[in-house]
Amino acid sequence: MDTLIRKSLKDVAIEKIKQYIVEHNLQPGDPFPNEKEIIELLGVSRTVVREALKSLETIGILKLKPGDGIFVSNASLEQLMDQFYFRWFGNQQKMMELQEIRLILEVAAVELVIMRAEPQMLNELDEWNDKMEQAIRNSEPLIEQDIGFHRTLFKLTGNESFYEFSEVISKFFMEVRHKRLSASGGRVTLDDHRRITQSIKEKNIGQAKEHMLKHLSKSRALKEPEGNGT
Repeated sequence: MDTLIRKSLKDVAIEKIKQYIVEHNLQPGDPFPNEKEIIELLGVSRTVVREALKSLETIGILKLKPGDGIFVSNASLEQLMDQFYFRWFGNQQKMMELQEIRLILEVAAVELVIMRAEPQMLNELDEWNDKMEQAIRNSEPLIEQDIGFHRTLFKLTGNESFYEFSEVISKFFMEVRHKRLSASGGRVTLDDHRRITQSIKEKNIGQAKEHMLKHLSKSRALKEPEGNGT
């Protein structure tokens, strides 16, 4: 019973702390009341406050600095998703679901880039394509160039949260990248990237989406369990 009560009080404390941040318009880096002040403010025990603070630090809302105090953190999706990484990685069903999310995000990104990016901004996509071309000629690893292309695509959407979420999803697919970029797969990937880039430059949303779908479908086939086809 004590555990249930403490958990309930902790949840209430968490909500009140978040409400305090909003009501006082606290920004990342701003100092937060110390532990004693929080106890007086919420009217709960030190144990409850410490549990609440630890939970809020875990999800990236607060930062506890021993000797310095408590501060509002610059919360990010990556901090939250990192908690799921070790549970989801290697889970075939979860990986397939994440691949579907990745496909949706990247296809949507293509449209946003066409709608928002200035023509000269697209030069960065060409630069990554050229770097991949050079790496292929030199028989060098292609992971950096592949990540750079897709990362740039999301940056060009002008949506910071969109970009941040894409970074989180991307880390789950390093194994797929290694498989896809091995041997002749690097040349296939480069050709896909160039087609996507050209369609974006021509502002052909339908064609750009189609190229992206085909490109990512090849990655998805690498994650399909045996017997499901490729």
